[in-house]
Amino acid sequence: MTSRKPRRNRDHFWTDGSAEIPEEWKKKTTKRWPKKVMIAIGICWFGMSRAYVVNGSAKVTAQYFIDEILSKMIHEDIPRLYGNSAKDVIFRMDSAPSHTAKLTIQHLKDHRVKYIPKEIWMANSPDLAPLDYGINGNLKRILSERKATIIKGLISVIKKVCESYDIAEIRSTLSSWQGRVQTMLDRHGGHVEVK
Repeated sequence: MTSRKPRRNRDHFWTDGSAEIPEEWKKKTTKRWPKKVMIAIGICWFGMSRAYVVNGSAKVTAQYFIDEILSKMIHEDIPRLYGNSAKDVIFRMDSAPSHTAKLTIQHLKDHRVKYIPKEIWMANSPDLAPLDYGINGNLKRILSERKATIIKGLISVIKKVCESYDIAEIRSTLSSWQGRVQTMLDRHGGHVEVK
């Protein structure tokens, strides 16, 4: 997610003094370089986890992931979303190094969290990742309509949007997954969405 902050373009124009330079070349343009916010979210049939904002200066190591995201998902989000069925949840992550680290896997085992091991995950493809093909684009569109201008405002908007995210859209996204897998198989690994 991005919030835009202007920075001056620092192009330089050199001349030996004999060439006439048009005025529009002399003007400095303002470019906007995006500031980024990394968030972690999870989705399931019953809704979306809260948005976990990664500290801008943090390196997402396995320990950071466990302390700041995974433990909170396990002990807060899953019980909130699943109630008495929380113990039956099977956790699935992507292949980010902090997700596949031995320390992370050991944490899941120590807390008796069922999970799908990376050895049997589907191909790393945005065509098969529900957050990639169904949620992220819409989330970015909603956020861009909110016109956050500073990082703190963007984080606030992200959290509010995730708290009230349309469960029908989440369910539609998850319901389409099996068909997307079949389409990819039918296309021998080709993309699901061909433009």
